[in-house]
Amino acid sequence: MTKSNDVDVNALIKIYNQKISTLTNQNILLEAKLQTIVQDNLDAQKELLAEKMELQEKYENLLSEVEGE
Repeated sequence: MTKSNDVDVNALIKIYNQKISTLTNQNILLEAKLQTIVQDNLDAQKELLAEKMELQEKYENLLSEVEGE
């Protein structure tokens, strides 16, 4: 008779591999989401910088017009 607390090694390995696979897939998904967020942030920064430059140029043009009068 076998003890009731014995574990089938094959079952243990199967469950272990499933858990590792699930965690690896979750990790890859989270890394992809993080990379997407970082890229979106960089794109937003570029857009804001371009808008700032445009507004700065408009400001300088208006300032030169006012000083010219």
